[in-house]
Amino acid sequence: MKGSACPGPRVSCAGLLSVEGSSVPRSERGRRAQASLGKGPERPWEWTGRTGQSTWAAVRCMAEGQPFRLGLGCSFQEGETKDGLAAPGEKTGENDSEPKDPRKPEGSDKNDTAAVTKEKEQKNQKCFLPSSSWLKPEEGITVHFHAIVPKHVTLDPELHTVFIRGGEELGRPEWSDACEMYFIADLHEYGSLIEGSVVIPRQSLDRAIPYKYVLHRGRSRSSVEYEYIYEQPQEAGEHVNRCLCVKSSLLRSREWHQYDDIICMKPPGTFQKLQNLFTNKMKKELVKGKMIAAEIMLGRIFSNLQTWNLVNLQNFFTQFRQFYSVVRVPMIYEGKAQPWHSLGLGEEEVKEHLWECLKKQIKPVLEGRSGDALPEGWPVRSRLRMGLVLLFLVENARLCLSEGDLTSLCSILCPSTCSPDVLHSELHHILEYLVNLCQRCINARVVDWLGILPVLHYCMQLVPPRKDFVSQPEDIWAGLQGISFSQFQEKWLNENQLLWMKQLLYVDEYLFRSWFSLLPLGSLVPYMEISTEYLSLMPARVLDCFLGTHYKLQWLQKISEDLLEVCGWELARGPPVWQAPVTLQGLFSYHQLSGRILEKIPLESYLTVCLKLHQAACRITKRLRFYEIPALSAEVICRVIRLRPPVVSGIYGRNVMPRTVFLQGVLATTRSWLCTVLAKRMFWKGSTLLFTYPEEIQVWRRLVEINFSAEYDWKETLLGDMEGRLKKERPLSQISAFCSPHWDATGLKDSVARSFEKCVIEAVSSVCQSQISVLEGVSCHDLQKFGSLVSAVITKSWPRNNREAVEGLDEILEHLLTGPDVKQLFKLYGVCRTGWSCCPSLGK
Repeated sequence: MKGSACPGPRVSCAGLLSVEGSSVPRSERGRRAQASLGKGPERPWEWTGRTGQSTWAAVRCMAEGQPFRLGLGCSFQEGETKDGLAAPGEKTGENDSEPKDPRKPEGSDKNDTAAVTKEKEQKNQKCFLPSSSWLKPEEGITVHFHAIVPKHVTLDPELHTVFIRGGEELGRPEWSDACEMYFIADLHEYGSLIEGSVVIPRQSLDRAIPYKYVLHRGRSRSSVEYEYIYEQPQEAGEHVNRCLCVKSSLLRSREWHQYDDIICMKPPGTFQKLQNLFTNKMKKELVKGKMIAAEIMLGRIFSNLQTWNLVNLQNFFTQFRQFYSVVRVPMIYEGKAQPWHSLGLGEEEVKEHLWECLKKQIKPVLEGRSGDALPEGWPVRSRLRMGLVLLFLVENARLCLSEGDLTSLCSILCPSTCSPDVLHSELHHILEYLVNLCQRCINARVVDWLGILPVLHYCMQLVPPRKDFVSQPEDIWAGLQGISFSQFQEKWLNENQLLWMKQLLYVDEYLFRSWFSLLPLGSLVPYMEISTEYLSLMPARVLDCFLGTHYKLQWLQKISEDLLEVCGWELARGPPVWQAPVTLQGLFSYHQLSGRILEKIPLESYLTVCLKLHQAACRITKRLRFYEIPALSAEVICRVIRLRPPVVSGIYGRNVMPRTVFLQGVLATTRSWLCTVLAKRMFWKGSTLLFTYPEEIQVWRRLVEINFSAEYDWKETLLGDMEGRLKKERPLSQISAFCSPHWDATGLKDSVARSFEKCVIEAVSSVCQSQISVLEGVSCHDLQKFGSLVSAVITKSWPRNNREAVEGLDEILEHLLTGPDVKQLFKLYGVCRTGWSCCPSLGK
């Protein structure tokens, strides 16, 4: 495609006629023309100069506000044009063919009889009846024709005029002059743009109408030349014509725009030469001409938007639909309407060319120019408005865009303002197209659509986000209705791609939720970290972090090594899904945020969401090795429950869930999870006694150490569960495990160690009553634990009388000689004397 079209403004339906790029009302144009012309010419129906001035009759009509008609003359030069199109070379009257019926042969001998000539003149006189005898606009459908006269055609307004002739469906006698074409704009290298209009009957809607452009030669208008369509008739006697079909479904205000291409005239030479002309080269030239015309017509349509208002916007959309219906599949009329197959111009080629034309319209905007920086006369000077218009055209024409094109479209639709009022003032309701665009980008793995979500949310007319918890589907909560975004979560969006759009969070209340839902689990932590400043200004969004994490966990069935491998997480470092609760916990300790958490959201909402989050964490953690997930979610709950609302009265003082009741739910969920993951017995006995779950003691310690207030009985309840599980084992197994190197107590302050020791001492008492050796085979790996055990053995095995320890020498001597553990005690005394000093109670 060479160059770009330079279309002028289109003819307004309100009585404006554009000449050489300026729109002037008819009455004003008539006054100017009258002042410039002086005396008028003698032929009031013709043009009087090469610049397109009207005659006195036309001037008088315009000045008085009456209908007028202005013709365009065309003279044709002999020889071949530089682009290969043959220029007609007949003299005036050589080709005065005028088909009386589209089914009859086109053309007649140049030496027609006088009778025939007279019949023609009468027919021409009939077609020039005053407009009052024709249909009025309100009585029918106004059809506006747009066409291009190529540059190699010399315009001679004193000799030539161009009309449209066609079937009787045009509301005129068939194949008589129905519509005169006006000069509108100089297209420079491409020729001249002409336009004209005619009112057709409503009965002609949705019907195929044959028509052609005709050139009147000479002042008598007795000689006409029909345009030539480069298509051989399929049947003898048939003529190939243009095809007009006014589709009622695309009408608005009873107007139709027929966008035609470049008008070609019959080349000189014999019929054989005509047949040989339609070669591949000629086809390429014809296709090239159609594409040039399409770009020019598209520019004419865009000129509607130079003034941005609802009426012009509706006109633009309507005219584009009509334009696309005309150019999408080239049609001809040969006995009936049919596609122009021999031209070889397919619908996909038309769409590709149309998109290339549209890209020229947005090129200055993509270069960062807007407002006054755009070229003079540029139709749409707002970046976002142009993006919305382009989106409409892409959707309406079902254009296929590459990844780069999708990126460009998303870029132009991304708001460049931080003011919600400015953003809202520029938007129009095109929700369906925006949703489709988002889905296209997801399918093409283009992430730039994340920046157009503020536009989408505005078009959705979403209610402000609720400030309390309400159960709803994730797509509604995130403002992503109608978008299948689950597959996008698997694309592993890099949170760094959101950094340059971070300012949009302040424009759209739903955007934080949308991005949270779209990010994969591995990106939640850095996303919350880069959003800390935003969260400090918008503390109501903190609850969204909890809800968003809850929705994320809902998608998971379980945490497993396979999932961690897919996510690219290293077990040694811990899966990043652990980090999300850590970040949530950190939000409460952030100095700018901790005091404002409950300013907008009642505590009950946090408690409700936290319980659901903890339930989800316990549900997906089916293996004990991932115990940190439920532990961290419980830790977040501990932090939340310690918050105090700033006021007790009002909304926060009514219907607030009692914390004790809430903790009972958390505790019940945790205990249920422990029963699930600790389904087997605590110990496994092979050659040595081992814990069935090597992490079990760490799990008990981790959970018990969560610092819930004593009033909620968190620690006591869990320790009771652990002791109950331990007591199900044989007493000797408990004692062996207590001294085993596979579990070490951290000291007397360790609640789990103290509970374990308590159970073991109780087990020692049970064994001693059975007169079974306790110390035989027991390891002294940990002298501290072993000393406690020996002390317990001596104490528990000492003979008693009426529950009092015996002091008689005989009873003591008998015990030392027959006691089951006395032998082990003496061996220990000889082998490990340090044990006595370590355990003062044993030495005593």
